[in-house]
Amino acid sequence: MDHARTHNGSGQEHARANAAPVMIFRVGARQYGLPAGLVVRECMPVPELLPMAVMPPHVSGWFRLGAAMVVVLDLGVLLGERTQALSQPVDLLYRPLLLCGLPGGGQVALLVDMACEVAHPATVSPGMLDGGPQGAHATGQELELELKDGSIAFMLHMSDILSRDERMRLDDLMERTRARAALWAADEGEGECRP
Repeated sequence: MDHARTHNGSGQEHARANAAPVMIFRVGARQYGLPAGLVVRECMPVPELLPMAVMPPHVSGWFRLGAAMVVVLDLGVLLGERTQALSQPVDLLYRPLLLCGLPGGGQVALLVDMACEVAHPATVSPGMLDGGPQGAHATGQELELELKDGSIAFMLHMSDILSRDERMRLDDLMERTRARAALWAADEGEGECRP
């Protein structure tokens, strides 16, 4: 599946065969990419979202995935396309979520405007992966992927989307949300009629 072109002609087919796949998605008018499999684990429809104890402007809510509570971040707010996260069911109806793994464990879901494709770039720079400050990412340059149709996608890094401090803040908010949910469950249990 050829979805990207190289700028040099040598070894194109071999490079495509060995390139890590990239999930291409759209937010606003721009296309972006995140490593598929390494970061983006799944593309899914938005389930029913529940509110957090405190709702930052870039958080749409959270949902349960098995025993885990997964926070939904509106990438449109983080990238400056919107000022407030979409959270109403009518606004979320046709928008996909990218379920992403976080370095060190855990998950987060990114709300995007459209999931486009899984592309195989012809060349993979070490800076494309979330392994550390390497390549263009370390120098502040945006990595651009040229796609088969001639359009460009900008490579993102989870460390740019969710900094360590922001992750700690979200973990704290989720802990408060868990505590609130436990209190509600206890109150509902006490209010039931017993035979």
